[in-house]
Order: sequence, then C-alpha cells, then structure tokens
Amino acid sequence: MNTYYLVRHGQTLWNTQGRTQGHGNSPLTELGKIQAINLARHLKEYPIDLIYCSDLGRAIETADIIGVELGLDVNPTPALREMGFGEWEGMQIPKIKEKYPELLHLWRNQPDKAKMPGGETLHIVKEREDKLIEELNEKYKGKHILLVSHSVTVRVMLLSFLQAPLSNLYRIKQDNTALNIVEFKEYGPVVIKMNDVNHLQAGEFLDLNQIQSPLE
Repeated sequence: MNTYYLVRHGQTLWNTQGRTQGHGNSPLTELGKIQAINLARHLKEYPIDLIYCSDLGRAIETADIIGVELGLDVNPTPALREMGFGEWEGMQIPKIKEKYPELLHLWRNQPDKAKMPGGETLHIVKEREDKLIEELNEKYKGKHILLVSHSVTVRVMLLSFLQAPLSNLYRIKQDNTALNIVEFKEYGPVVIKMNDVNHLQAGEFLDLNQIQSPLE
C-alpha cells in the first residue's frame, strides 16, 4: 500500500498580510523559500518516489524546490488546489468581517456549513481529495508519494483519513511547510505524523493567515 507525505506550501506574501488566498495566488516570501529548502533537505530522509502538487503557483514553487533537492519531477494537478474562497480572496479579516459578518461567524464556528459567494465548500474539497487518493491508490502500489498542497485542503484530507467530521477543521493545525505522513494499510489509512515542523529553525515561523484560525 502507498504512503503519503502531505505538505503545506511555504509562507507567501499574502500569508504575511493576512489575506485570504484560496484559488488566488501570492508568491513565496524569502522566508517561505527557506522553509521549503529546509523541508526538502529533511525529506531526503524518506524514500519519496513521486511528487504531486496543487497547480497554484505557491504550491508549484514549493514543490519545485523540493523536486530539485530530491531529483524528482513535479506533477501539478488542480485536484490539490486550496478551497476556493470566491469573493473573499485577496481580502483581509477586518474587511470580511465588515461585509460578511454572519458568514464569517459561520465559517469560524461551523465551517462545514459555510459557502462563500463564488467559492467552494469543505464538502467539495473532500470529494475531490478522496477521488485523487482513490485514483493514486489504483495507479500505484507500495509507493511513497509527496503531495504539496494548502492548509485547508491538507486538513480536510487528514479529517477524511480519520473519518472525522469536517466540522473539526479547526482542531487540526497546519503551519507553512508542515509535514504529515499517512500510511495506507489493508484496513485503511493510518496517520503516522501530523504538523511536523522540526525541519524549521528558530525564527522561521510567521503565519498571519487569520482566515484559517478560529475566532480569538
């Protein structure tokens, strides 16, 4: 059975500005590139066979850094995209709170019931991630597969592996370049590691993407 290494992309400019990204895009910061390099070096300890990534720029940029270090090609796919936030994309929390106070409250308290104007739902994300894993498990046997994606998407995948409700989205944390390892057994997926950032050094943490944090 396959083993999956789920990774969130490195820090982006919009992360530092607290802007909602979704399908919108923002390049990696210099810190984000350092995070990706350190993750890539850490991943050399694992027998990675294949790299798949979201087709959004920040994920491709992160995956390319890892691919160079590991000597592997990168396979972009829209299946690993972040959840689409529609009209919220590019907006900061104060603006969202001003324009969509009730919807923001719903997203923060019952995320599985929220749908942003022009955006996706957690259920849509789950459906495409479940389909991707099913396809990869049919195509490969006994492979170690790196999936470079996004915070909400990775958390949805982990919840799906655990057969946990999507309402538990905020019970899982995902830092930039966090590593999660899931090993498929005959009886199903087993989460071996979650939100591992041991490859990061002091000073390499800065994630102000408040859209993915519970209300404070």
